[in-house]
Amino acid sequence: MRKKRWIASLIISVFISILLLSELMQLHSEKVGMLNTAYRFISGAPQITTQGQILSYQGKIQREDRMDILNSLESYSTSDDGTTLYKAIGTPVPPPWIYVIQEKDTVFRYKHPKLPWKM
Repeated sequence: MRKKRWIASLIISVFISILLLSELMQLHSEKVGMLNTAYRFISGAPQITTQGQILSYQGKIQREDRMDILNSLESYSTSDDGTTLYKAIGTPVPPPWIYVIQEKDTVFRYKHPKLPWKM
């Protein structure tokens, strides 16, 4: 019984290691990984592509912060599929965060996928 448990934990550990290594390789090549794609899919956010590069999903803006964010955004660009992209007023181009407004009350935040030490 203990041997089966040990083998199962070893298989799970190897799977998690391979998943994390593939995420790191995807991020190193400035592509969006599987975990980020799953996180975006679960939250219901759209996939945003600009100039052929998929943006990395960073989360949904909380309800209490939404009105402050909506008042401090300006139109920045459009995505490849025609979605309007917004940036915070006063931020440089390209902005560190890109916002997408969906249905006037849902705000999603994205960024270009890069390793932290390459930003």
